Amino acid sequence: MSNEPDNRIATTTPAGEPPAAPAEPAPAAAASAPRAGGHPTEGHEKILRFARSERVLHWCIAGPFLISMTTALILVVIYNPDPFRPHRSVFSGIHRVSGVALMILPMLAAYIARRDVRLHFYNIRQAWIWMFDDIKWLFLMGVAAVNPKIKLPEQGKFNAAEKINFMVLMVTYPLYVGTGLLMWLTHLAILSWILHFLMALMAVPLISGHFFMAVINPASRVGLTGMINGFVDRQWAKHHYRRWYRDHHEADEMFPEEHGEHAPQEAAAEPSSSVEAAQDCG
Repeated sequence: MSNEPDNRIATTTPAGEPPAAPAEPAPAAAASAPRAGGHPTEGHEKILRFARSERVLHWCIAGPFLISMTTALILVVIYNPDPFRPHRSVFSGIHRVSGVALMILPMLAAYIARRDVRLHFYNIRQAWIWMFDDIKWLFLMGVAAVNPKIKLPEQGKFNAAEKINFMVLMVTYPLYVGTGLLMWLTHLAILSWILHFLMALMAVPLISGHFFMAVINPASRVGLTGMINGFVDRQWAKHHYRRWYRDHHEADEMFPEEHGEHAPQEAAAEPSSSVEAAQDCG
Protein backbone atom coordinates (compact mmCIF):
# COMPACT_ATOMS: atom_id res chain seq x y z
CA MET A 1 0.00 0.00 0.00
CA SER A 2 1.65 3.23 -1.11
CA ASN A 3 1.78 6.23 1.20
CA GLU A 4 2.11 8.68 -1.69
CA PRO A 5 -0.78 11.14 -2.04
CA ASP A 6 -3.30 10.51 -4.81
CA ASN A 7 -3.10 13.50 -7.15
CA ARG A 8 -5.72 12.32 -9.62
CA ILE A 9 -8.41 14.74 -10.72
CA ALA A 10 -11.79 13.89 -9.28
CA THR A 11 -14.25 13.07 -12.05
CA THR A 12 -17.82 11.87 -12.21
CA THR A 13 -18.22 8.53 -13.93
CA PRO A 14 -21.87 7.54 -14.35
CA ALA A 15 -22.91 4.07 -15.36
CA GLY A 16 -22.05 3.20 -18.95
CA GLU A 17 -18.96 5.43 -19.16
CA PRO A 18 -15.36 4.23 -18.97
CA PRO A 19 -13.82 4.55 -15.49
CA ALA A 20 -10.71 6.63 -15.00
CA ALA A 21 -7.55 4.56 -15.38
CA PRO A 22 -4.76 4.78 -12.77
CA ALA A 23 -2.74 7.98 -12.88
CA GLU A 24 0.68 8.03 -14.50
CA PRO A 25 3.46 10.49 -13.76
CA ALA A 26 3.82 13.12 -16.45
CA PRO A 27 7.15 14.13 -17.99
CA ALA A 28 8.62 17.37 -16.76
CA ALA A 29 7.02 20.31 -18.57
CA ALA A 30 8.76 23.34 -19.94
CA ALA A 31 7.76 26.88 -19.02
CA SER A 32 4.59 28.12 -20.73
CA ALA A 33 4.70 30.80 -23.36
CA PRO A 34 2.27 33.75 -23.34
CA ARG A 35 -0.80 33.40 -25.54
CA ALA A 36 -2.18 36.04 -27.85
CA GLY A 37 -3.66 38.84 -25.80
CA GLY A 38 -0.97 38.60 -23.13
CA HIS A 39 -2.50 35.71 -21.17
CA PRO A 40 -0.09 32.90 -20.31
CA THR A 41 -1.23 29.42 -21.25
CA GLU A 42 0.01 27.89 -17.99
CA GLY A 43 -0.92 24.57 -19.60
CA HIS A 44 1.03 21.33 -19.51
CA GLU A 45 3.53 20.84 -22.31
CA LYS A 46 2.73 17.13 -22.28
CA ILE A 47 -0.73 15.61 -21.98
CA LEU A 48 -1.86 12.01 -21.68
CA ARG A 49 -2.96 10.47 -24.98
CA PHE A 50 -3.12 6.74 -24.21
CA ALA A 51 -3.36 4.86 -20.92
CA ARG A 52 -0.93 2.05 -20.11
CA SER A 53 -3.46 -0.68 -20.88
CA GLU A 54 -4.13 0.84 -24.31
CA ARG A 55 -0.43 0.94 -25.12
CA VAL A 56 0.22 -2.63 -23.97
CA LEU A 57 -2.72 -3.95 -26.02
CA HIS A 58 -1.54 -2.00 -29.08
CA TRP A 59 1.96 -3.51 -28.98
CA CYS A 60 0.64 -7.00 -28.20
CA ILE A 61 -1.18 -6.77 -31.53
CA ALA A 62 1.30 -4.71 -33.57
CA GLY A 63 4.44 -6.69 -32.64
CA PRO A 64 3.27 -10.18 -33.63
CA PHE A 65 1.37 -8.78 -36.62
CA LEU A 66 4.47 -7.08 -38.06
CA ILE A 67 6.52 -10.24 -37.60
CA SER A 68 3.77 -12.28 -39.26
CA MET A 69 3.59 -9.87 -42.19
CA THR A 70 7.37 -9.81 -42.66
CA THR A 71 7.76 -13.59 -42.57
CA ALA A 72 4.71 -14.02 -44.85
CA LEU A 73 6.28 -11.66 -47.40
CA ILE A 74 9.52 -13.67 -47.31
CA LEU A 75 7.66 -16.96 -47.70
CA VAL A 76 5.53 -15.74 -50.61
CA VAL A 77 8.20 -13.84 -52.55
CA ILE A 78 11.23 -16.04 -51.94
CA TYR A 79 9.99 -19.53 -51.08
CA ASN A 80 6.72 -19.94 -52.99
CA PRO A 81 8.52 -19.96 -56.38
CA ASP A 82 11.04 -22.47 -55.01
CA PRO A 83 9.87 -24.27 -51.83
CA PHE A 84 13.13 -26.22 -51.58
CA ARG A 85 15.34 -23.22 -50.90
CA PRO A 86 17.23 -23.52 -47.61
CA HIS A 87 15.89 -22.15 -44.30
CA ARG A 88 12.24 -22.15 -45.37
CA SER A 89 11.32 -24.03 -42.20
CA VAL A 90 12.90 -21.28 -40.09
CA PHE A 91 10.70 -18.54 -41.53
CA SER A 92 7.67 -20.82 -41.53
CA GLY A 93 8.27 -21.59 -37.85
CA ILE A 94 8.67 -17.90 -36.95
CA HIS A 95 5.46 -17.15 -38.85
CA ARG A 96 3.55 -19.77 -36.86
CA VAL A 97 4.99 -18.64 -33.52
CA SER A 98 4.06 -15.03 -34.27
CA GLY A 99 0.57 -16.20 -35.25
CA VAL A 100 0.18 -17.97 -31.91
CA ALA A 101 1.46 -14.83 -30.16
CA LEU A 102 -1.11 -12.79 -32.07
CA MET A 103 -3.82 -15.06 -30.66
CA ILE A 104 -2.60 -15.18 -27.08
CA LEU A 105 -0.92 -11.86 -26.24
CA PRO A 106 -3.89 -9.52 -26.93
CA MET A 107 -6.20 -11.73 -24.86
CA LEU A 108 -3.63 -11.89 -22.08
CA ALA A 109 -3.18 -8.11 -22.12
CA ALA A 110 -6.95 -7.57 -22.05
CA TYR A 111 -7.32 -9.99 -19.15
CA ILE A 112 -4.53 -8.40 -17.10
CA ALA A 113 -6.07 -4.95 -17.67
CA ARG A 114 -9.66 -6.17 -17.33
CA ARG A 115 -10.49 -3.24 -15.05
CA ASP A 116 -10.04 -1.03 -18.13
CA VAL A 117 -12.47 -3.03 -20.26
CA ARG A 118 -14.86 -0.07 -20.52
CA LEU A 119 -12.03 2.07 -21.82
CA HIS A 120 -11.35 -0.45 -24.60
CA PHE A 121 -15.04 -0.64 -25.49
CA TYR A 122 -15.10 3.15 -25.57
CA ASN A 123 -12.24 3.11 -28.10
CA ILE A 124 -14.07 0.52 -30.21
CA ARG A 125 -17.16 2.71 -30.21
CA GLN A 126 -15.12 5.73 -31.31
CA ALA A 127 -13.68 3.75 -34.22
CA TRP A 128 -17.11 2.72 -35.50
CA ILE A 129 -18.83 6.08 -35.08
CA TRP A 130 -18.40 8.14 -38.25
CA MET A 131 -19.41 11.72 -38.97
CA PHE A 132 -19.34 13.84 -42.10
CA ASP A 133 -16.09 15.44 -40.86
CA ASP A 134 -14.41 12.02 -41.05
CA ILE A 135 -15.35 11.65 -44.72
CA LYS A 136 -14.12 15.17 -45.45
CA TRP A 137 -10.88 14.42 -43.62
CA LEU A 138 -10.24 11.38 -45.82
CA PHE A 139 -10.80 13.33 -49.02
CA LEU A 140 -8.68 16.30 -47.94
CA MET A 141 -5.77 14.65 -46.13
CA GLY A 142 -3.77 14.00 -49.34
CA VAL A 143 -4.16 17.59 -50.52
CA ALA A 144 -3.45 18.96 -47.05
CA ALA A 145 -0.17 17.02 -46.95
CA VAL A 146 1.20 19.13 -49.84
CA ASN A 147 -0.77 22.32 -49.29
CA PRO A 148 -0.61 23.72 -45.75
CA LYS A 149 -3.41 26.18 -46.58
CA ILE A 150 -5.90 23.32 -46.60
CA LYS A 151 -7.49 22.98 -43.17
CA LEU A 152 -8.57 19.50 -42.18
CA PRO A 153 -11.82 19.01 -40.24
CA GLU A 154 -11.62 18.47 -36.49
CA GLN A 155 -11.08 14.89 -35.36
CA GLY A 156 -11.93 13.02 -32.19
CA LYS A 157 -9.72 10.52 -30.38
CA PHE A 158 -8.93 8.79 -33.68
CA ASN A 159 -8.71 10.37 -37.11
CA ALA A 160 -10.53 8.79 -40.05
CA ALA A 161 -7.50 6.82 -41.28
CA GLU A 162 -6.93 5.37 -37.81
CA LYS A 163 -10.61 4.44 -37.65
CA ILE A 164 -10.29 2.48 -40.90
CA ASN A 165 -7.27 0.61 -39.54
CA PHE A 166 -9.15 -0.12 -36.33
CA MET A 167 -12.23 -1.39 -38.17
CA VAL A 168 -10.29 -3.55 -40.64
CA LEU A 169 -8.30 -5.08 -37.79
CA MET A 170 -11.45 -5.94 -35.85
CA VAL A 171 -13.02 -7.63 -38.90
CA THR A 172 -9.94 -9.50 -40.14
CA TYR A 173 -8.35 -10.50 -36.82
CA PRO A 174 -10.60 -13.54 -36.19
CA LEU A 175 -10.30 -14.48 -39.87
CA TYR A 176 -6.50 -14.40 -39.70
CA VAL A 177 -6.59 -16.66 -36.65
CA GLY A 178 -9.19 -19.02 -38.10
CA THR A 179 -7.61 -19.43 -41.54
CA GLY A 180 -4.16 -19.76 -39.99
CA LEU A 181 -5.29 -22.60 -37.75
CA LEU A 182 -7.06 -24.32 -40.66
CA MET A 183 -3.88 -24.17 -42.78
CA TRP A 184 -1.80 -25.47 -39.91
CA LEU A 185 -4.02 -28.21 -38.53
CA THR A 186 -6.29 -29.42 -41.36
CA HIS A 187 -6.33 -30.24 -45.06
CA LEU A 188 -8.29 -27.10 -45.99
CA ALA A 189 -5.07 -25.27 -46.81
CA ILE A 190 -5.92 -24.00 -50.30
CA LEU A 191 -9.14 -22.10 -49.54
CA SER A 192 -7.77 -20.88 -46.23
CA TRP A 193 -4.53 -19.76 -47.85
CA ILE A 194 -6.39 -17.74 -50.50
CA LEU A 195 -8.45 -15.86 -47.89
CA HIS A 196 -5.40 -15.46 -45.62
CA PHE A 197 -3.36 -14.08 -48.52
CA LEU A 198 -6.09 -11.69 -49.72
CA MET A 199 -6.49 -10.22 -46.24
CA ALA A 200 -2.73 -9.77 -45.91
CA LEU A 201 -2.67 -8.11 -49.33
CA MET A 202 -5.40 -5.70 -48.21
CA ALA A 203 -3.48 -4.95 -45.01
CA VAL A 204 -0.26 -3.91 -46.78
CA PRO A 205 -1.35 -0.37 -47.81
CA LEU A 206 -3.03 0.19 -44.43
CA ILE A 207 0.02 -0.88 -42.45
CA SER A 208 2.36 1.02 -44.77
CA GLY A 209 0.34 4.21 -44.38
CA HIS A 210 0.14 3.76 -40.61
CA PHE A 211 3.90 3.15 -40.40
CA PHE A 212 4.65 6.18 -42.57
CA MET A 213 2.49 8.50 -40.48
CA ALA A 214 3.74 7.12 -37.17
CA VAL A 215 7.47 6.88 -37.89
CA ILE A 216 8.46 8.84 -41.01
CA ASN A 217 6.14 11.81 -41.60
CA PRO A 218 7.58 14.75 -39.59
CA ALA A 219 4.17 16.30 -38.90
CA SER A 220 2.62 13.20 -37.34
CA ARG A 221 5.51 11.11 -35.98
CA VAL A 222 5.59 13.41 -32.94
CA GLY A 223 2.59 11.45 -31.72
CA LEU A 224 4.51 8.15 -31.58
CA THR A 225 5.46 8.94 -27.97
CA GLY A 226 1.77 8.52 -27.14
CA MET A 227 2.14 4.80 -27.81
CA ILE A 228 5.47 4.59 -25.96
CA ASN A 229 5.08 6.52 -22.71
CA GLY A 230 1.48 7.70 -23.14
CA PHE A 231 2.18 11.42 -23.41
CA VAL A 232 2.20 13.76 -26.41
CA ASP A 233 2.86 17.43 -26.97
CA ARG A 234 -0.15 19.53 -25.99
CA GLN A 235 -0.12 21.76 -29.07
CA TRP A 236 0.37 18.79 -31.40
CA ALA A 237 -2.67 17.06 -29.91
CA LYS A 238 -4.67 20.26 -30.08
CA HIS A 239 -3.88 20.60 -33.79
CA HIS A 240 -4.37 16.98 -34.91
CA TYR A 241 -7.19 15.84 -32.60
CA ARG A 242 -8.95 19.13 -31.94
CA ARG A 243 -12.34 17.76 -30.93
CA TRP A 244 -10.82 15.19 -28.56
CA TYR A 245 -8.54 17.86 -27.08
CA ARG A 246 -11.38 20.28 -26.60
CA ASP A 247 -13.52 17.71 -24.82
CA HIS A 248 -10.82 16.40 -22.48
CA HIS A 249 -7.93 18.86 -22.13
CA GLU A 250 -8.98 22.38 -23.00
CA ALA A 251 -10.35 23.03 -19.52
CA ASP A 252 -6.98 22.53 -17.83
CA GLU A 253 -5.41 24.93 -20.37
CA MET A 254 -7.95 27.62 -19.54
CA PHE A 255 -8.11 26.95 -15.79
CA PRO A 256 -4.84 25.24 -14.81
CA GLU A 257 -5.26 26.08 -11.13
CA GLU A 258 -8.28 23.74 -10.98
CA HIS A 259 -6.39 20.78 -12.44
CA GLY A 260 -2.98 20.93 -10.81
CA GLU A 261 0.13 22.14 -12.57
CA HIS A 262 1.99 19.63 -14.74
CA ALA A 263 -0.26 16.72 -13.77
CA PRO A 264 -2.06 15.20 -16.78
CA GLN A 265 -3.97 12.12 -15.73
CA GLU A 266 -5.02 8.75 -17.10
CA ALA A 267 -8.61 9.95 -16.90
CA ALA A 268 -7.87 12.31 -19.76
CA ALA A 269 -7.69 9.39 -22.17
CA GLU A 270 -11.42 8.78 -22.00
CA PRO A 271 -14.60 10.72 -21.19
CA SER A 272 -15.32 11.27 -17.52
CA SER A 273 -18.98 12.16 -17.84
CA SER A 274 -21.95 11.50 -20.05
CA VAL A 275 -21.78 15.08 -21.32
CA GLU A 276 -18.21 14.57 -22.56
CA ALA A 277 -19.14 11.27 -24.17
CA ALA A 278 -21.99 12.91 -26.04
CA GLN A 279 -19.69 15.70 -27.23
CA ASP A 280 -17.08 13.22 -28.40
CA CYS A 281 -19.68 11.34 -30.40
CA GLY A 282 -20.52 14.55 -32.20
